[in-house]
Amino acid sequence: MTEPRFTDPELTAIWDFLRPSPSPSPAPAADLARAPHRRTPDAQEIAAREGLDLGPELRHALRLRRQPSKTHPRLAPPAAGTSGGPTRQPGPAAARAVERSRVMRSIAQFAPGLRHHQLRERTTAWDALQLTPPELETWMRALGVDGAATVRACRAFGIGPAALDVVLGGRQVRRRLREGMTVTALLALAAERGIDLRRR
Repeated sequence: MTEPRFTDPELTAIWDFLRPSPSPSPAPAADLARAPHRRTPDAQEIAAREGLDLGPELRHALRLRRQPSKTHPRLAPPAAGTSGGPTRQPGPAAARAVERSRVMRSIAQFAPGLRHHQLRERTTAWDALQLTPPELETWMRALGVDGAATVRACRAFGIGPAALDVVLGGRQVRRRLREGMTVTALLALAAERGIDLRRR
C-alpha cells in the first residue's frame, strides 16, 4: 500500500512516528506456532494513549492502513521485547510534533473556547519557549494562554516562576504582569523595595 501524503507538516511528522514498522521476513511455521500471541497496539491506540490530536486527514489514512489486503493478509508485527526488526525511535521532527501536541492540549484545557487558528497561533508561541510540563502549567495558570510573550521577557531578565508569588505594593507579581505591567517596570518597582526578583 502506498504511503499517504499530508499537506500539514505536523501530520507528516506524527505519521512517521506512529506508522507501523515494516513487516519483517515471515518466520518458519514451527516458530510461529511456539511463539506466544501478543496483540500490538496500533497507531490510533498509541495516539489515544498519548493524547495526540491526529486530525481527520491522518485518522482517515490510518483507517485505510488498518484494512487488510484481500489477496495478501498481513502478519502482525512482533511485540516489543521479542525478536524481529529494531525498535523504531522517534526522530527530531516526530519528537517536536509530539511536544507541540502536548502544548496544544494544555492550551485547549485552559481556553477551550479558542478557534483552531487561535489555538495554533498560541501553540506556536508557547512551544517556542521549550518549557518543561510543570513550568508550562505554572506560567499558563499565572498569565493565561496569551502570556507567552511576557514569559519570554521574564526569562530573558532571569525571572522564574518562583517570583510570581512575590507581593509588591499589595499585589502579587503574577497579577501585575497579567494586568499589563512590563517586566522592566516590574523590576524597577521591586528594586525600589529592595527585592531582587531574579534570585528566586
